[in-house]
Amino acid sequence: MKSKKILLAAAVIYFGISDAQQSQYFTQKENYRFSLAENLYQTKIYNASQYEYARQYFYNQNLSRSKKEAAQFFDNVIGVILQKNHAEEGLTAFMKEYPNSAYFAQANLPLADYYLAKKDFDKALETLKKVNQYQLSKEENTQYILKLGYAKFMTGDSKGATDALEEAYKTADQSQKGDIAYMLGHLYYSNRQNDKAFQYFDSIKDQDKFSKLVRPYYVQMYYNDKNYDQAITEGNALLNENISDSYKAEVHKIIGESYFMKNDYNSAYPHLKNYLSVQQNPSENDLYEMGFVAAQLKKYDEAVSYYNQLLNSNSALAQNAYYQLGNAYLAVDKKQEALSAFRSSYQMDYDAKVKKLAHEQYAKLSYDIGNPFESPSAVIQSYINENQNGANATEMRSLLVKSYLYSGNYKETLNAIDRLQSSTPEINKVDQEVSYLLGTEEFNKGNYDEAEKYFLRSLGFNINKEFNSRALYWLAQVYYQKGNYPSAIVRYEKLLNENFPEKQQLPYDLGYAYFKSKKFDQAATYFKQYLTNPKPEFKNDAELRLADIHYANNDLNEAIAIYDKNEDATDYTLYQKAMALGFKGDTQAKINNLKNLLSKYPDSEYYDDAQYEIGTAYAAQDDFANSNDYFGKVIKGSSDKDLIANASIYRAQNYIDQNQNDKALSELKSLGDRYKNTAYAQKIVQAAKPIFTKNGDVSGYETFAQNIGVNVDTAEIDEINLSTGKQYFSKKDYKNAISYYEKYLTQNPTGEGLYQAKYELGESYYQTNNSTKALLVLQEVAGIQNDYQDDAQTRLAQIFIAQGNTAEAKKYLEGIKNSSNISIKNYANVELMKLYAEENNFSEAEKLANAVIANSKNSAAVIETAKVIKARSLMNSGKDKDAQSAYTSLEKSSNTSVAAEALYAKAYYQNKGKAFKSSNETIFKLANNYASEEFWGAKALVLMAKNYIGLKDNYQASYTCDQIIANYKDFPEIVAEAKEVKKQIKK
Repeated sequence: MKSKKILLAAAVIYFGISDAQQSQYFTQKENYRFSLAENLYQTKIYNASQYEYARQYFYNQNLSRSKKEAAQFFDNVIGVILQKNHAEEGLTAFMKEYPNSAYFAQANLPLADYYLAKKDFDKALETLKKVNQYQLSKEENTQYILKLGYAKFMTGDSKGATDALEEAYKTADQSQKGDIAYMLGHLYYSNRQNDKAFQYFDSIKDQDKFSKLVRPYYVQMYYNDKNYDQAITEGNALLNENISDSYKAEVHKIIGESYFMKNDYNSAYPHLKNYLSVQQNPSENDLYEMGFVAAQLKKYDEAVSYYNQLLNSNSALAQNAYYQLGNAYLAVDKKQEALSAFRSSYQMDYDAKVKKLAHEQYAKLSYDIGNPFESPSAVIQSYINENQNGANATEMRSLLVKSYLYSGNYKETLNAIDRLQSSTPEINKVDQEVSYLLGTEEFNKGNYDEAEKYFLRSLGFNINKEFNSRALYWLAQVYYQKGNYPSAIVRYEKLLNENFPEKQQLPYDLGYAYFKSKKFDQAATYFKQYLTNPKPEFKNDAELRLADIHYANNDLNEAIAIYDKNEDATDYTLYQKAMALGFKGDTQAKINNLKNLLSKYPDSEYYDDAQYEIGTAYAAQDDFANSNDYFGKVIKGSSDKDLIANASIYRAQNYIDQNQNDKALSELKSLGDRYKNTAYAQKIVQAAKPIFTKNGDVSGYETFAQNIGVNVDTAEIDEINLSTGKQYFSKKDYKNAISYYEKYLTQNPTGEGLYQAKYELGESYYQTNNSTKALLVLQEVAGIQNDYQDDAQTRLAQIFIAQGNTAEAKKYLEGIKNSSNISIKNYANVELMKLYAEENNFSEAEKLANAVIANSKNSAAVIETAKVIKARSLMNSGKDKDAQSAYTSLEKSSNTSVAAEALYAKAYYQNKGKAFKSSNETIFKLANNYASEEFWGAKALVLMAKNYIGLKDNYQASYTCDQIIANYKDFPEIVAEAKEVKKQIKK
C-alpha cells in the first residue's frame, strides 16, 4: 500500500534574524549628527537613524562626498528594511547612480533579513550569497549560515539547506541549536531519512517549545518504518492533545492504516471512517482502502458505495477496485452487477494477477447466471487460452463443455470436446448425450442429414443405455423422414426388446414404416399391437391407418367396421367409408355418406371429390340427370383442374349413354381443343370413340385424335424410350432416365406422354443437380394445364426458393395454392406464409399461418413455424394479449431460435408493463440458455438497457449500450437502436 505523509506545514521558524549584528561602519566620528545616525542604525533604531541620515544628506552642506553617498545609501536601505513605499525603487536608483559603491557589502545582511521577512526567498538567497563570511564574527557567521540554510530550504534546495544547517548546528550555541535541530529534523523527515530525523527530533522532543511540534512527525515516521504498534500508541496519545481538526484527521488516517497493515480491520474501520468523513475530495487510494476494510467486515453495501466512487478512472487502482467491487456484489448476492464489475477489471492490463483473478470470476459467473454481453462459453474459452497451464485448467475446460451444454449450443459442446487432449468417462458420457441432443435439434429443424450424423456419433458410445436406445430410435425416424423405410424398419425392430421413453410409440412407427413400404400385412400387425396401448392423441390415426390397410387389401367390411367405430367421424373417415361402400357395390350408401360429408363439412378439402364421386355414383345408377347436376357443380365451383376435366369428360359420356350423341360429340370436341396434347386428350378420344365407331367414321376418329394430339399408331420405339425412361425414373436412377426422356421428346414433341416425359425429365435434371436445365423444361410443363402442372410448379418454386429468387418462387406458389393435391397445397401455404412474413405482410402471413396450424397433418416443425409467424403478426398489429399468449406457448420449443424469440417477446412485454427487473431476469435466462442465438441476444440487450433506465441505473444502462455498440456490429439496426437509447441516457 502506498503510504501518505501527514500534510505537515513546513512550519520552519525563522529564528534569530532580528538578532543579527552589524559591524561598526564608521571608525571616525566627523560630527555628532552623522555618528548618531550610525549608532542608531547599529542598534536597529531604524526610524530615528533614517531621520538623521536624511537630515545629513539634505541639510549638511559640509558633508564630504563619501559621507553624502553613505547617507543616501543608508537612507534607502533603512527604507527597504522598514518596507516604506517606493523604498526599493530608491535603492535601485542608488545602485544605478553608484554601481560600484563600497557600501553595498555592508547592507547585504540587513537586506537579506528584509527579503526573508518578506518571504522573497529567491532575492534573499541571492543577497546572502554576496556576503563575505570572512568579515563576520563567529556569532554573525552562525546566524548567516542559519539564514542561508533557511533560504535554500524555502527555494527547494533541500540538500543545500541540510548542508548549511548541519554546519550552523555545529557552531551554534544552545539557544539556537533547538531551532536548527527542528529544521534539520523536518528536512530529513521530508527526504524520508527517518534515522537522521529521529536523531534531531529526539534532541528537542522534551523541550516545551518543540514538544507539540515534533510529535506528529513521530507518528508518521513510526508508520513509515512499519513500526505500526508504536505509530498507533503515539497516534492515540496525540489524539488526546489539543490539536487542530485537520491534524486529528491525518492522525486518524495513520492509526487506521497502521491497523490496516496489521490486518486488524475492526480497529482500522473507525479511524479511516473518521478521516474520510472530513475529506471533500478523497483520493482513489483512500476510497479503495475504505471499501476494502468495509468488505472485510462484511459491510458489503458500504463497500460497494466506496468502490463505485472509483469507477470513473482507468488505473491499476481502478482495476483492483473493480475486482473488489465484484467480490462485494457477490457477497450481497448481486451476481448480475458482479459480472459487470469483474468484466471491467479483467479488461484492464495493469496488474496481471488481478486480471487473471477477475477473468476467472467473470468466466465462472458467466457460466452460473449467463452473460448478456458475450457468450459464457467464449469467456471461458478466452480464460483457457490465456491460462493454458493454470492450476485450474482442467476444471475450466470441464466448465467450458458444460457451458456449451447448458446454453443449448450443442455444436460448440462437441467442438470443445474435440479440442480436449484426452477424454474421460464423464466427457464420453457428455459426448454421447450431447450428440443425441444435437441430433434431435437438427431433426426438429428438418435437417435430417445433419441429424443422422449426430445420432451415429452418439451411438458410438454405450455409456447411458437410455440415450443409446433413444439415439437409435431417432436415427430410425431420420430414415423414415428421408423415405428410407427399410433402414428405418431395421432400427425400429432392434428396439423391440429395449425400454426407453418412446417405446410406447414404437409399434405405431413400425406400422407406418411398413405401410409406406406397402407391406400392409406387417403394417396391420403393428398397428393392431399399438392399439392395445395407444396414446390418446394417436389412437384415432392408428385406427384409420388400419382401416386404410383393409381398404387397400380390399377387406372392405373390416375397413368399414373401423370407419363406423369412429364416433366423431371426420371428413376423411366419411370419404373413405363412402369409397369402400362404393367398391362393395352399395352405391346408394356411398351417395348418402358423401352427402353427409357435404352437409357436415362444407369447407372440407374432400368437398369437390365428394361431389365428383356422387356424380359417378348416380351415373352407375343411370341417374344421369343427378349425375350431370353434380358434375356441373364440380365444373362450376371447383378449383381442382383434374376434377373439372374428368367431370367434363364424364358428363359427355353421360350424354352418350342418354343417346345424345351430337351433344356429346360437340362437348368432346370442345374439350379436345381445351385439353389438346394432355393426358385428358386420350380420355376424350376414348370417350368419343363409340360415337365415331357407331357412325363408321374411322378417318374422322383418326383425324379427331390427331387434332388433339393423340397418335393412335404410336411407334414402338417411342413407347420403349418412354417406358424405359419411366422405369429408371421409378428406380430414382435419374442419370440414365435423362437420356431416354431426351430421345423420346426429340422424336415426339407432341406425343400423348409429352408433359409426363417433360416433367420427369425436368425432375431428373433437378435430382442430378442440373437446376438450369430443370428450370427450362419444368417451366414448359408449368405454363400450360396438364397432369403434371402442379408438380412442375411445386418443383420450380423449390428451386427458386433455394436460389433466393422469392419473386419467381411466389408466382409459382400462387399457382398451386389451390391444388387438388393436399401435400402440394399445404406446401404452397407454408412457403407463401414464410415469404409474406419476410415481406412483413403480416395480414396475409397470419391468414396462411392459421390454415397451416389448423392442418393437423403438417409436421410439428411446420406448425411451430406458423405459430411463430402468427405471434409476430399479432405483436405487429398491437394485439398484445394474444401475442403474449402465442409466444408463451413457444417458450419450451426444442428449436433454440424459436425459444429465444419467445423469451425475447416475454422480456419485451415485461418491459412494456414496467416490470423492468422481471424483464432483466428473463433476458439473463435467454442469454444463459440460448447463447448461440446472437440476434435475439442483441435485441434483448437493448431491452436490458431500457430496463436499467426504468430502474434509474444509468451506469448499467450506458454500459449495456456500449457493449452492444462494440460487440454486435453484424446487426447494424440493433446497434443504431442502442445508440438512440444511449442518447436518451445523456439527456
